[in-house]
Amino acid sequence: MKKILTLLSMVTISISTASASVACLPAQAKINTTFDNLIGKDIDKSNAVDTSEDPANHFGVSNFYTLGDSLSDNGGLVTIAKDELGVDAKMSGEYKNGFSNGLRTAELINQKLNFSADSFKSSNLIHQADVDYKGKKSWGRNYSVGGATAYEGSGLASQLLMGKTGIYKQAVALVQQQVINENDLFFIEIGGNDLFALADARDDLNAQADIMNNAIENIKKCFYTLINNGAKKIIFASPPDILLTPRYNNKNTEKPYTEDDLNKIKLLCQEFDSKLSNLITKINKETNDVIKTYNLYSELKNILDEFKKTTPNANIENNLCTSTAFDLGSLDLTNIDINATVRKEYQVNNIDEFFFIDQVHPTAAGHKFVADKIWNLLSQLGLINI
Repeated sequence: MKKILTLLSMVTISISTASASVACLPAQAKINTTFDNLIGKDIDKSNAVDTSEDPANHFGVSNFYTLGDSLSDNGGLVTIAKDELGVDAKMSGEYKNGFSNGLRTAELINQKLNFSADSFKSSNLIHQADVDYKGKKSWGRNYSVGGATAYEGSGLASQLLMGKTGIYKQAVALVQQQVINENDLFFIEIGGNDLFALADARDDLNAQADIMNNAIENIKKCFYTLINNGAKKIIFASPPDILLTPRYNNKNTEKPYTEDDLNKIKLLCQEFDSKLSNLITKINKETNDVIKTYNLYSELKNILDEFKKTTPNANIENNLCTSTAFDLGSLDLTNIDINATVRKEYQVNNIDEFFFIDQVHPTAAGHKFVADKIWNLLSQLGLINI
């Protein structure tokens, strides 16, 4: 219990890095992108379950898996808190089984593909099989966890709670628990929390380098782990431009960021996006373009503009709710309740008018808007048959 109390007094949804006062330039990560056909080949797959279905019934897809963070979490953080620490947590208020007021993008795509919602449950590296499948137990198909990062932090919270849920560990868990088939579709979104950490480290060059190097390295290992175990269809949603979110757009804070701070954050985000793009380009040269990218960094502005044009009274700048998700250390440790409460000034508004439910997460309406775009992209890329 002492370990749990210590951890929860420290943990937040985005795990921050301490800053020092030095000049800031984009970190120069040096990543070995040489194809490695051994990554992920030593994983024990003896208990893996084949839950694939007839692709003819699912637009040419035999199974659908998701890896990521709170943008796709549908019970992942609650599940890992119970599995790892024995702590009961819940999502409440406007949060419905995750960090939105309804189905998230990954769940909507799973629904569009005609796969069961019952089997699209959360799983992780230490989770016990809890999905009924043809008379036996299997694991859920959503490995996303709120707060997950690509980089592996050294803090207590990172080690104890998030140590088994980083993006590389999610890939290991999936390979360990699921039999991969060539027509399976993988949706991966990660990097938002890494950008938050880089933003917090905007004045610390050493921290920037550590975060960026480790994050890109683990994203590489995630991709290779899946590819080396048979993945042929991967759609990757890169992290969005965080400066367009209520957390950073200076529309929703009593202490706005300075222009200098925002310029530093912008440079770091651009560097991260560039290195991700270069990584994927190099992997695709070796793997016949297995990875298709939906670049949320460059597309978020277009998404918000289109949402505003097509949604009456749309609000794309403000967060509808206040949330305890960004300060878990202040919660009642005997009753962990991650809550989103509508702000007083918005009590009479329609929630579907808002793109952001809190500082960084979309509402169900926002998620639906993005899901429709990704669905169209999947069709254009030939990853699904319509």
